[in-house]
Amino acid sequence: MKKSIVIFANSRSQLLKNCIESVLSAYGSDNWKKVLVLQVGYQEVEQEVKSKEEHFDLIVRIKKQQQTTLGNINQNRILGTSICFDLLNSDVVLGIEEDTSIAYDSLYFINEMCKLYGSDKSFRGVNLGSFEPNTDDNRYTYSLLRYGLHGQAGALVKKTWEKFSVAKLLENIENDGWDSRIESYLKTGFLVTPNASRLLDQGWDGTHQPKDPNSPYFANQRSSWVGTDPLPILKFKRKNIKHTWRKDARNFRRFETFVYSAKNNKYIYNYIKIIKKAFISK
Repeated sequence: MKKSIVIFANSRSQLLKNCIESVLSAYGSDNWKKVLVLQVGYQEVEQEVKSKEEHFDLIVRIKKQQQTTLGNINQNRILGTSICFDLLNSDVVLGIEEDTSIAYDSLYFINEMCKLYGSDKSFRGVNLGSFEPNTDDNRYTYSLLRYGLHGQAGALVKKTWEKFSVAKLLENIENDGWDSRIESYLKTGFLVTPNASRLLDQGWDGTHQPKDPNSPYFANQRSSWVGTDPLPILKFKRKNIKHTWRKDARNFRRFETFVYSAKNNKYIYNYIKIIKKAFISK
C-alpha cells in the first residue's frame, strides 16, 4: 500500500514547525511519502521549510492566485491531494493543515484501518479528530461515522478520490470549502474515527475556527488528545459511540445507505422532494 502525507503551509511558522515535527516523530513515519504545499510570501515560513526540506519527497511552492483566503486554501488542498493520488499514485493520502499536530500512533491507526476496511465498498477514509474524553475505554477504540472529512487532519483512500473530478472541484472555489463539496458522497459510506483524538488543532488565529483558545472546540479536543509522546502500539477495537464533533456525526448503519445515496444523487433527491411536496400539498 502506497501512503502519502501532504502538509499545507501558509503563514504560521511555529505551528508549521510543530506540525512537521509531529509527523516526523510519528510511529511508522518512514513508510510514508511526504509532500509539502507552500503558499509563498512569508519569510519565516520559508526559513522553516528550508530547515526541514530534506525530510520531504516533494515541496510545491504556489503563489496566491485566488481573490480570497478560502479560495487559496481550496486550491492548495485540491492540488496537493491530486499530486499525492495522481502523480505519486498513492492508495491513501493524509492531508494536514499547518496549525495541526498528529499523535504518535496516528499513522499506525490509519494504516491498520485501511488494512481492515480496505475491501469494504462503504469505506471512504479515516478521520483523526474527536471531542470525546481520552479515557481508558476510548484510547484504543474507534467508531464508524457517516461524516465529512476532518480538514485539519483526515485521510482519503484512492477509490474515494476517483469519484471526483479535479477540474470540477476547482470550479468556483472562492465560495465554499472544498471539503463541503465531497461531503455528500463521503456520507454514503463511513470514515473511521478514533474515540480519542489523534489530532490537535491549535489554529485559533485561523480563518474558520473560533478565536478563543478556550472555546469548546479547542477545549474538547485537548481533553481528547492522546499526545505526541510515544505510547504503546496496541490493536484498536471497534466501539461505536456517539460523537459530538458536529450534530450530523452519525454512527454508520448500513441499512441507511440508500437514504444517503439518494441525497448524493441530485436527480433522485430532487424527485423525492417533488413527491414529498405533492403529498404535503394534498
